[in-house]
Amino acid sequence: MSAYISFGRIDLSVKSVDFRELEKIVADVFLRAGAPPTHAHLVASHLVDSNLVGHDSHGVMRVPQYVDAIRTGHLIPDAEVKVLNDIGNSSALDGQRSFGQVAARTAMDLAIEKARHSGIGAVTVFNCYHSGRIGAHSVLAAHQNMVGIVMVNAGGGGQSVAPFGGSRPRLATNPISIAAPPAEPFPLLLDIATSVAPEGKVRDSLQKGEKLPEGCVVDAKGNPTTDPGDFYQAPGGALLPLGGSVGYKGFGLGLMVDILAGALSGAGCCTAEDVPAKDGLLLMAIDVEKFGPVMDFHRNVLSLVEHVKSCPPAPGFDEVYVPGEREHRTATQRKKTGIPLPVDIWEGIIAIADAYEAGRQAGVECDAERTPGLELRTSGNGRQPWPGT
Repeated sequence: MSAYISFGRIDLSVKSVDFRELEKIVADVFLRAGAPPTHAHLVASHLVDSNLVGHDSHGVMRVPQYVDAIRTGHLIPDAEVKVLNDIGNSSALDGQRSFGQVAARTAMDLAIEKARHSGIGAVTVFNCYHSGRIGAHSVLAAHQNMVGIVMVNAGGGGQSVAPFGGSRPRLATNPISIAAPPAEPFPLLLDIATSVAPEGKVRDSLQKGEKLPEGCVVDAKGNPTTDPGDFYQAPGGALLPLGGSVGYKGFGLGLMVDILAGALSGAGCCTAEDVPAKDGLLLMAIDVEKFGPVMDFHRNVLSLVEHVKSCPPAPGFDEVYVPGEREHRTATQRKKTGIPLPVDIWEGIIAIADAYEAGRQAGVECDAERTPGLELRTSGNGRQPWPGT
C-alpha cells in the first residue's frame, strides 16, 4: 500500500486575539455545525481556556479536527450522555459519541454530587470524542473544596507511545490529572501525559516549525529524533514513556491508566487490533470536608507550597514552580495581551465560520474544509494527528 504525507505552507506569523472574541467565534462554529447552545459554549470555553493557560496544543487548533469529525460522523454534536449504571457513589456513562468535554463535564458534576453525600464519587465514561485538556475537568472538583482525579485512555486507539525498552507504539498517551484546593490564588493542578510529551505538543511544534526537545520521540526505526515530522512520516514514529532512563515508571503509569480508564469504563484497552480512538475516562471527586476540617486542609496545602517554593533555584532556573502556577500566570497575562495564535490557525477558523455562513445562506449543508496551511494526509500506514492528547 502506498503511503504519503503532505506538508502544506506553514505560516509562522502570529496574531493576538482577545479570548472573549475567540470564544464567541468558536462557539458560533459549533452552533452552525449542529451543537446545541450549551454544548457549543462549553466546548468553546474549554478550548479557549486551554489557550489561555498556555496549552495551545489542546486549544482552538482542534476546531478543524472537531468539525471534520462532525462531518464524518465520528462526533455527534447534539448527542446526550446516557447513564448506564448509577449505584451508590459510583456511576457508568455512555458518551454516545458526544463531545468529550460535554461527557467529562457531565461525569465530573455527577462525581462531585456523589462525593457531597458519601465523601467519594467515581464515574466512568466511554464512547465519547476527544475530551481535551483533562486538567479542566479535575479542577472543577478543586473549586468545590474537593480533590479531583481524572484519567483518560483512547479506547484502544491512538497508539503512539512505545513501552519502555520498545521501539514501536503500543499505548496511547494516557494522561492523568489531579487537582487540589484551595482555589485561591489558584488550585494545585497536575495534568500530565504518561509519555514524555503528548501528541498534541508534537503537532504544535510541527505547525510552529519548531524542533522537539531530545528524548521525546523516536522515528520509525526506533532512532531518537527532534524532528516532529519524523513522528508522522509513514509508517510513523513513537513517543517515549515519561521518565527518560527510568521510563519504566511512565510506562507503568500509562499501563495502569489504560486499565482504569479503558477496562473499567468499558472503552477497551490497547491491543493489536487497529480501532478508532474514542476516549474512556475515570473521574473521581474526594470531598475534603468529609475527612476533616476544610481550613486545616487548606492550611496544610498552603504551608507545603510555601515550603517547596522557599527552595533556592538550581542553576538555570529562576524559581521553583508548583503544578498549575505557570498556567495561572500565563492565563493572567494572556487575558491582558490576547492569545497568540498562528495566523494559519486563525484564518482556518474564520474560513470554517465563513463556509458555514455561506452554506446557511444558500440553504445547503456545509462541507467545511480543514485548516489551510498545514495538511497531514495519509494513506496506508502514514499517521494523522488523532483525537488524542
